[in-house]
Amino acid sequence: MSIALDDLLKRSSPRSSQMLEHLIREGVSHKELLELMASLPRHEFVEPAFSHLAYSPTPLPIGRNQTISQPLTVARMTSWLLKYSRLGRVLEIGTGSGYQTCLLAHFFNKVHTIERQQSLYVQAQERLRKMQINNVEFLHGDGHLGWPQKVQMDAIIVTAMASKVPSALTDMLKENGVLIMPIADEVPSIGCWRRVGDRWKRLESAPAQFVPLLEGKVDA
Repeated sequence: MSIALDDLLKRSSPRSSQMLEHLIREGVSHKELLELMASLPRHEFVEPAFSHLAYSPTPLPIGRNQTISQPLTVARMTSWLLKYSRLGRVLEIGTGSGYQTCLLAHFFNKVHTIERQQSLYVQAQERLRKMQINNVEFLHGDGHLGWPQKVQMDAIIVTAMASKVPSALTDMLKENGVLIMPIADEVPSIGCWRRVGDRWKRLESAPAQFVPLLEGKVDA
């Protein structure tokens, strides 16, 4: 472990420190990302009954039969973006609690995020407003349809699992743009791809479990 990471662990709260130790053991080494995850109050993004487990290595309920991904999955997806993507505009499909959105907002110039569940959409907006994060544009809508203004994205991150990538999303990704998405295959996994013309170059992959990517939106 580097001196910088060791110092970060010493400065972190006990529960954040345990989370960081697990992330570092699993190969996450981006110092600024680790610092951000140590400072972000993850317990405020889960249901109160599960707040004592917020920094543990497990997914947790956030309501509406949805979950916040375990810290390692969030860190891995974000670190892939930091490694491979231009940090201009990113589209997030599945705002959920807004935790991943917060991380993206720190590194990207502009975040566009779509949530199909109205109650989660409202809660995430309120959380980020209180945190004074102002480079995020929210949409209550169907992630399969992409962003309605058809803005070209440097990266797209999907936080729900599907058997294939919706065409509306691939159409919005710039040349050499990066896509991160869980894919339901024989072994469910999350992958990171770069768009090269009409081809996709796989850059990274790891086993993962996610809730399914559903169509439509829920007005409740």
